[in-house]
Amino acid sequence: MKTLSDLLHDLQRQDPALPLVFETKEGEISPGYHVTELRHSSLKGIDCGGNTEAWQEAKLQLLDGRGANHMSVGKFSSIVAKTLSVMPELAHVSLQVEFGHDNTDLRLMSLSSPEHRGDRIVIGLGNMRAVCKPVERARRGEGGLGSSCNIEETSKEPSSCCSAVKLRDGARVCCA
Repeated sequence: MKTLSDLLHDLQRQDPALPLVFETKEGEISPGYHVTELRHSSLKGIDCGGNTEAWQEAKLQLLDGRGANHMSVGKFSSIVAKTLSVMPELAHVSLQVEFGHDNTDLRLMSLSSPEHRGDRIVIGLGNMRAVCKPVERARRGEGGLGSSCNIEETSKEPSSCCSAVKLRDGARVCCA
């Protein structure tokens, strides 16, 4: 889990004058990108196993750019530090990025650690996927799958919920 505090700590070890480039599998976010919002949310949900939970998360929203240069590590770090001074609740919760190339198809993305590549710092953004939380908890040894799912784990391989579970009577199904 990457947090805003983790990200700031990683960036403070980099040269503040270097450009900070965010990169997806489709390519780099364009120069002139903009930090449009840093948001803190408190959420409550119920999963397919009937388990309820509450959690907090942070979102960093980036607007694809139309400028000549990428933002510097120092400028981005300054934005994050100022934000944390105003909203300290953002510091230690799971961080996700909201972004879409050409400002279309906004997606939730995970962050990798900053890497020094030549004359710039690059942060990779990865696509996120849906998971069956009861199966993931069972894989980690954190409890059963939940009575309303009526499933049992059949594989330790990191695969989809559908291939990892079956009904107790033997038929394979998704959790939903």
